[in-house]
Amino acid sequence: MCQSITLGSKGNTTISYCSKCKNHYIWQGAFILTFNPFQYDCFLEEINKRIGAEEFLGFPDGISRILLPTPVQEILFTFSEDEWRDFTSTLQEAYYMREIYQIIN
Repeated sequence: MCQSITLGSKGNTTISYCSKCKNHYIWQGAFILTFNPFQYDCFLEEINKRIGAEEFLGFPDGISRILLPTPVQEILFTFSEDEWRDFTSTLQEAYYMREIYQIIN
């Protein structure tokens, strides 16, 4: 993995960025997502469409979670309400921090 800087972190979500290869890394609990700048912007756009229109489902453990589908039909990410709030706010923060970082460099 690249030498990256942290753009944002809240709860279980940390987002880092490598200025050399321009990749974004979303560290969330047990998984890491890697995006190039275009993919990251597209991902952020899709997440923004969900904000305010969330549907939380009750899980067997009694916690309500939102389902986030992936391009692989068999794989879904889930977030509790707190995790979702941390995830979405960290994505927004990281987007703006990347813009500032790119202006500075």
